[in-house]
Amino acid sequence: MTMTSMRALLLPLSYLFGVGVALRNRFFDIGLLPTEHVDVPVISVGNISAGGVGKTPFVEFLARWFMQQGKKVAIVSRGYKRRGNGTLVVSNGLVQCAEAALAGDEPAQLAAKLKGTVVIVDERRARGANLARNRFKVDVILLDDGFQHRSLKRDLDLVLLPVDEVKKKHRLLPAGNYRESTGALRRCDGVVLTRCESKEHFEQGLATVKTFTDKPVIGTATRVSAVRRAQSHFSVDLNGLKGKKIVAFSGIGDPVSFKRTLHSLKWEVVRFLPYPDHHRYSDSDVETIKKALKQAEGEYLVTTEKDVYRLSDAGGAARELINHASLFFVEIEQAVLVGEELLEGWLKRFLNRHASSLI
Repeated sequence: MTMTSMRALLLPLSYLFGVGVALRNRFFDIGLLPTEHVDVPVISVGNISAGGVGKTPFVEFLARWFMQQGKKVAIVSRGYKRRGNGTLVVSNGLVQCAEAALAGDEPAQLAAKLKGTVVIVDERRARGANLARNRFKVDVILLDDGFQHRSLKRDLDLVLLPVDEVKKKHRLLPAGNYRESTGALRRCDGVVLTRCESKEHFEQGLATVKTFTDKPVIGTATRVSAVRRAQSHFSVDLNGLKGKKIVAFSGIGDPVSFKRTLHSLKWEVVRFLPYPDHHRYSDSDVETIKKALKQAEGEYLVTTEKDVYRLSDAGGAARELINHASLFFVEIEQAVLVGEELLEGWLKRFLNRHASSLI
């Protein structure tokens, strides 16, 4: 029995899940479930599907935009698959205060890259947002993965959808990968189609999205900003790596997208090892990776930025892999392909609307 047919057997559970989601949203709509307001403007970046959609680089894009406007930014996240719970300051804006195991992969990565930005993880996002307001006096809060976390009021609600996913079946968990139906898009302020390879690619996805919602839509593309040595984080010349044989591995939500990025760099991927999202590498995993490099006669090991932060926080052979001379990671960023003026309009109206609270 294939994985697809096995998941199809779970359809009755998906219907029950959908009823539960609909009731929960209805309770928020009529006020039976409370929504807390913090006296700082909040932008939520979220999605309706499980797995990677490009939220982390988009949150980074927004944080950098607001910092360029002279605003002090906080990112508040649940800290998915971190060890422990409660409120944790991952970065106070000056130094990183927690590593990936305690903070979660994405918050640790954002804390390391965004100097000047406060990063807080808390399963109760309203509590984390209040800490950002009261202790750190931030001007703007970015709520990472916040679309379903309706207990914190947001002033701008953006939902990300990978462009190649919009035409596929949108089955709810556990039979599919969706947390909510596409009808939930009526609740957001705007849709961001991610991983667009061209304007034509965007237009194809846009036509489908317009059957779900009349909300404005922009398109973003994933760009490689650098390839760096894992040990030093020094950038290397991409031209010097073209045509090289590489063994790649990743533990992210969308390994296919990472593999596509590798091919765009004109590397010869002789072996690709996908691991589950947020995977914690064991000593045996590391041995498998090293063995694959040797057997495939690869010249380099390549992984994602998130995986490097996870490896850096590990012990044993996983931590030692960072010092492997041939290990590199690909650093990516989001670029607005279609709708840059629309996005800037959203953000500037957001700032103007809250000008008095940002003084």
